[in-house]
Amino acid sequence: MKKLLLLFVLLTLGVALTGCKDDDTELVCTALETLVDGECVAITVDPDPDPDPDPVEDYFSLDGVYTTYFSGIDNMNPYSNTMADASTMYTFLTNGLYYGDYDWATAIEDGLATEVGDFETSGAAALPYTRLPGMALEDPVDMTGDGTVWQITLREDLEFEDGTAIDANTFDYSWSMLLDPLLLNDRSSNLYDTSNLPIVNAEGYFKQKTPDQDELGFDTYFVDPVTYARYNSFSHLVTGTTWELFYVESGMYEGITFAAGATALEQDVYTEYWGDGYGPNGYVMVDYDDAAFEMDEDGVLIAPYLGWTYADGSAVATAADAVGDTDYFGVYPAYYSDEVVPTRAVVDAEGIPVGGVVTYNDATVVLWSEVGFEVISQYVFQITLEEGKTGWDVKGNLMGGTTGVVHEASFEAGMNDGRTQTDYGTIDNPLVSYGNYNLTTWEDDVVFIFTRNDNYHDAADYRIKTIRYEVIEDQSIAVDEFKLGNLDVVGVSGDYYEDFKFSPYLKLSPATTFFRFAFNIAGSEQYDLNPILVYPEFREAFYYAIDREEFSLEVRAPSHPTFGFLGPVYLTTEYNSIAYRNSEAGAALLADYYPETYGFNPVEARILFDEAYALAVAEALLDDDSGNANTFVDGDKVTVEYKFYDVETNWKVANWVKSTVESIFNDVTSSPRFELVLAAVSGAALNDAWDNGDFEMTFGGWQGLDFNAPSMLGQVYNSDLAYMLEVGFDTAGAEVVVSLPQTHAALTTWMADYLLMTETTDTQDEEYDAWVALEALFVGDVLTTTYNELYEYAYSELYNVADVNYEGKTTEFDVITAALEGVLLDQMISIPLFTTVASTVYSARVVFEANEYHAWMVWGGYRYMYLQPE
Repeated sequence: MKKLLLLFVLLTLGVALTGCKDDDTELVCTALETLVDGECVAITVDPDPDPDPDPVEDYFSLDGVYTTYFSGIDNMNPYSNTMADASTMYTFLTNGLYYGDYDWATAIEDGLATEVGDFETSGAAALPYTRLPGMALEDPVDMTGDGTVWQITLREDLEFEDGTAIDANTFDYSWSMLLDPLLLNDRSSNLYDTSNLPIVNAEGYFKQKTPDQDELGFDTYFVDPVTYARYNSFSHLVTGTTWELFYVESGMYEGITFAAGATALEQDVYTEYWGDGYGPNGYVMVDYDDAAFEMDEDGVLIAPYLGWTYADGSAVATAADAVGDTDYFGVYPAYYSDEVVPTRAVVDAEGIPVGGVVTYNDATVVLWSEVGFEVISQYVFQITLEEGKTGWDVKGNLMGGTTGVVHEASFEAGMNDGRTQTDYGTIDNPLVSYGNYNLTTWEDDVVFIFTRNDNYHDAADYRIKTIRYEVIEDQSIAVDEFKLGNLDVVGVSGDYYEDFKFSPYLKLSPATTFFRFAFNIAGSEQYDLNPILVYPEFREAFYYAIDREEFSLEVRAPSHPTFGFLGPVYLTTEYNSIAYRNSEAGAALLADYYPETYGFNPVEARILFDEAYALAVAEALLDDDSGNANTFVDGDKVTVEYKFYDVETNWKVANWVKSTVESIFNDVTSSPRFELVLAAVSGAALNDAWDNGDFEMTFGGWQGLDFNAPSMLGQVYNSDLAYMLEVGFDTAGAEVVVSLPQTHAALTTWMADYLLMTETTDTQDEEYDAWVALEALFVGDVLTTTYNELYEYAYSELYNVADVNYEGKTTEFDVITAALEGVLLDQMISIPLFTTVASTVYSARVVFEANEYHAWMVWGGYRYMYLQPE
């Protein structure tokens, strides 16, 4: 961190002497000088002094209490509890074999920092990220070279707070409990799922006492001589997607058909998993093309359009008949047999196949000794995986208490007679700490107090001695307590943001949720094409007319102004340590889009609008591609309809954008030439409009895939896929030219390695053929392809499991992402607006060393914060 010498100068009246009388008299300097080597030297005052003295030595011994709050918990067992508040609590008491941190060594080597803790030289957001040994002594060692066998050596000074030593045998017991087939811990998948660490035989060991489940996660039933499963009711994929539709469970809805002359498949209703929050069970009833059914407040089924009938021939109601608010209608997939020609099960009143017996996974007993975990010596153990993982993956999956250890004596003391449950982690049998804090007070529904564990091996990295969690369930109470000075932190999103938006102690933490205005340049059966929308100049004018900073402060506060198609938290691979937006490629892409104002330039906006208007007039009466006539005459008013979900917050957006854009596009000295027509509709109507392209401009968002930025762009904005909201744009076929020298080198190496193999599998043969075809597209190190193909190459040919993090991949996936995003900006398919954020305000005494949000490290955590002395 930046260290400054703090000079304290006492200003007194009458001190004016500047010289000495003779050699044996005392030299007296003015108040603005200091004595250095016998001479008066002017004091240099830092014009922008660092207000925070270096805390490392001075503050470690302080008895400061950091007071925060949460809604309370009754269990913090890291193996079984998946609640966010529980995770917050047990994080203080547990430790990981590895942990994430700023990569100071690389930062110093690359000139991004001068020393550990230097956030000033380049800013926190630009610092690389790494994973370091925590409980482990060193990085895991790849014993076979293929990523399937990893040896981990532990530190020899690990212990629980009661002095009980932690070694390889502690992990042996603990992981056998994490995977125990009777305890059925929710976190067990961390050690068997292929997306985590698939330890050999771990899944079989864990599931040997549980009901057998199908691919959808439902229990299967045996009715001699067949097995029934919901997954067997699969019907088809939605056209152009990978979305699976299933026949609906038995009952009255099974008999709903479409009366018009459609194909057999088109006449049926289906169900599809949309996720938590959609309908009562996550499964939504849809038609052949994925249009959803809903249920109104009176329990009446609402069809997506006219023509649906019940088995008795009566009509199914539509949106016009709905009473009050509607919700997506949920219905589970049906049970079908596993026969060559599946048949639907006859089910009882509970929806279970009549006469069905649950099938179990205990046909083969799996012993713990058969699981791929082995104690090599007191401080060394080895894991064997079902498939290869990189060292980065191994460390990433062993970074917290969910794969940490438990105190054997306490864990066993809390076990019930059937060994199906332990009370370890409850107030009656508290978690025994081996982390950086100890739980010293637990008053149920009142307060939790954590005190720094000074025996913890990295205790010196934590300068806050006491952390106090008040149990407060009502946010308004928390805000009031913060204002009274009783809390050091409070969340201030939503209605509370207004009071704190200008606070110097406000921290905004971006999410992946990104919103934009989307355009339709093709029209639809219900909507004629609006010819002004086809001009890129008009869409670019709209882009530059949006003051995103004002928008994020005043309209959708709190949010992060975003003028590209990816916000600040996206990384291009999980192995990347720098957010894409801060990468060289990601920053360069937006360099010409007025980054200092987040893309806002009203002068450029007006120029581009005038150009688009002139083009529209010049091309009047010429048919466009859709057959709609452009009849603009100079002086006519251009109108664009903005369709949005009818709720108060969206009206605020609509009124703001209408006022803002109209004021820029219209010349106040003449008749207005632009009007944004506002069209607020119900949620069901908006979904239908999106499905059918019945809009000119609309407002929508996406989220997720934060470690796979190319995948986000390749799926959401790909005109070859059904996810894309924007209509009429050819992003999929747009030409893309990218220079990928290191990726090209990796590709040729993989091909050469294949040719050295004496025996190959069909999969390896197919991979090689694909590599050859891709390599043929390179001219030198430059690849010329299309948007869709580049996305597909990134996650097929360039996703080599044996070398998944090849040299240069992180940098060149930034380049790939920039190439994809560049297509979207060139075509200006929509207008980027903002990224949602979590907003938190802190008391003045809380100091964060990190000066910027970091995609991996957020604001640095307790390791990089401290309390100023009061």
